[in-house]
Amino acid sequence: MNSYIKMQLNTMLQYLDSFEQACQMAAMEDDGTIDKAERKQIEKIQKACEQFRKDLSGIR
Repeated sequence: MNSYIKMQLNTMLQYLDSFEQACQMAAMEDDGTIDKAERKQIEKIQKACEQFRKDLSGIR
């Protein structure tokens, strides 16, 4: 595989991890807890990230 493409894939996988963490932190930012609605949103985000992660990993 082209080393530059491989590097971009690795970078995107790292961004996904950071994005998930940032979303969890953002959900807690306003009141210090994650309420039911925020938890549902976080779960949807995590599922979407996991699917994207699987798709990217399949390219390698």
